[in-house]
This record gives sequence, structure tokens and C-alpha cells, in this order.
Amino acid sequence: MFILLGKLAKPCDGLPWGSLWTKVWSCLWGILALLLMWLGGGCSGQGESTAPPSALIPSPPQLGTESIPMPVRTLGNSRFKLLGLNVGVAGGTAELLLDTGSAGLRILSSAVGPFGLERTTTPSTVTFGDGTQFIGVLARAPFSLGGIQSREPVTLQLIDQVTCVDALVSGCSETLFGQGKPFAGILGTALDERSTDREVFSPLTRLPGNFRSGYILQTGGFNSTQGIFTIGLTAVNTAGFNFRQFPQVGIFPDGTPIWRDEALQAAYTISNTSIQNVLSPTNFDSGSSDIFLNVRLLGAAPFSTATLPPGAEWRAVLEGAFDYRIRVGFPVTPGRDRIFVNGLLNKQLLGMPLFFSADVAFDIERGRVGFRLR
Repeated sequence: MFILLGKLAKPCDGLPWGSLWTKVWSCLWGILALLLMWLGGGCSGQGESTAPPSALIPSPPQLGTESIPMPVRTLGNSRFKLLGLNVGVAGGTAELLLDTGSAGLRILSSAVGPFGLERTTTPSTVTFGDGTQFIGVLARAPFSLGGIQSREPVTLQLIDQVTCVDALVSGCSETLFGQGKPFAGILGTALDERSTDREVFSPLTRLPGNFRSGYILQTGGFNSTQGIFTIGLTAVNTAGFNFRQFPQVGIFPDGTPIWRDEALQAAYTISNTSIQNVLSPTNFDSGSSDIFLNVRLLGAAPFSTATLPPGAEWRAVLEGAFDYRIRVGFPVTPGRDRIFVNGLLNKQLLGMPLFFSADVAFDIERGRVGFRLR
């Protein structure tokens, strides 16, 4: 979902009004979150875990797996953090924002090569909640990751223009995308459907053999500057992970399963509130710089503050997978212990703080997510 402050948010490409109003709100809030992050002041602090990042050791080489460097980028005045991945598209190379909350490859036209690129005349426009808009067309092109080539060309959005329209706040996250900026687009790797362009979904499913089975994110911890992205799941590299199953809700046009990756319900507790062990649907989203809660879904009235105050204790339990706790620091640190509480999404959003606290595995073939807390 790209939510900056975490993220741009789910794309709103051409979503009709009416029955899809909830999805539109999801789109709008996503980037509204991003903007909040930009506006927040730089700060330092401590969350529950203060240990230095553990050393990252790639899994031993195995057939059908590959470990790829994954930059951890520190961005903006608030020093929020997001993940990048270098990909190849039609012979060109570029670093894209890695977003487990959205699905599909969206890349600037200037960042792709000429080899095997098939540009169509089918328009594709995606508007994010802070007013950032990608304008372009659908295209097909060979895709590669870590030197692994896709089995066939993938369908993607070729971005011709990044602009700002009708911003809900005072700035736009288009400052993240373009020449001389951190990213040349978004690599959306969600297992679910995220766009009205149904042909645009995770390009990882187009990789050959076991490489398309799933992937693992290991950030190395909050203080890390580079993590490891592993494509291809095996019994060896998933050892120690606790997995939970997503429900299958359909298939993409090519037969790839669609897994409802926001269906799992975590139990939430916030100290000194009525929220005690309340279940709510949850999404695990690397495109979000922070944790975003909708306390209304947890049975509480909107809080008087936008975020949990220093000293507050927060807990999320996904039965059989993790028991994750944060004590908000003095002061709060974006990306570590900042928790927004008055969200508008119809789910809870666990963003980069979780990825800094746990290795996370997404099983594309079986429709599962796994966690290995640090």
C-alpha cells in the first residue's frame, strides 16, 4: 500500500464511487499518512527493543533461491525509513520502493530500457491520497531481480508523469520519485489484488521455478542501512518462521491465486484504554513507515492525540505467529515506536516498525505469511 509517513497508499486508479467508497478512503488515507510523516519533525528515541541490529547472514546457497541486497533508506525531515530494491526492466536498471502492501510494477518511462518493451495505448492513472499522481500507460516488458529473469514479459504501469493534484495536505510525496530522487517507482509485491488494472500484479509471480514461490524480508533492525531480500522459499530459509494462512479469494487473469492478505486478525491492547485484546483485520505493509491503527474498529472513540504518547504500552498478538510489544519512547522515534491511532482504513496497518523487529516471509504459492521475531 504505499503510505508514507508511511506510504503512498493503495492506488485509486479509476475506482468508481458508491460501493467502492471504502476503497477510495483506503487510497486517500494511505498517502495522507505519508504526508504526515514528511511534516513530522526529526527526532530520536527508543522503542521497546534497544538492542543493536543483529548481523544479517544470507542463507546458504540453494537451488531456486537468491539473496539480494535491500537498501534501507532514511528519508525526509522526520527521518522515516523505507526499503528499496534494484530491478531490471527491458534492459534498464532502477531502484524502486519495495511495498508489500500494493501489487504491481509501476516505473518511470525514463528508467526502463528499450529491449523487449511493448508500450500500449491503454491509459493508466494512479492517484494517491496526498495528491501524488502517476500518469502513464500499461506496458509489457522483461523483468529481472537479482539477475533472475522473468519467464515472460510482465504487465506494468509505465509512468510518463509524476504530478501533484488536489493535495489534502501541504505537500506531495512525488518528491520521492524521479531523476535525482530516491525511487524510480514502486515494486508492489502484495499477494492480494490492489488495482483496477487487473493485469498489474506482483511481478515476482513471473519469476522461473522456485524463485516465484515467495520471498523473505530481513531488514537487519532499525539501525541497519541494508537488509536482505530473499526470493525463493525452502525448508532451510524458512526455518524458525511461524506461518499463518490467508484465504484464497480468486485468481488473476493468468491463473495466479489471489490471497486476501489483510484477513488475519491480530488482538490489540493499549495501556490505560478500553482496548484490551480486541481482534481486528491487519495488513503487514513495508510501504508504511509507521503503525496506523483505526481505534474505532477496536471499539474506542477517536483519541485526543494523533499518536500514542510517550510511555504508552501497545501490544499486538497474532495467535500462532507473534506477540509484538512496543513501549513508546521519550521522545517518539518514527519507524520504531510511532503509532498513529485515528486512522480511516478498514483495517489495522503494521508497517516498518514490525519489519525492523521481525523477519517476514510471504509465501506466494501457499498463500501464507510467516514471522520470525528478532
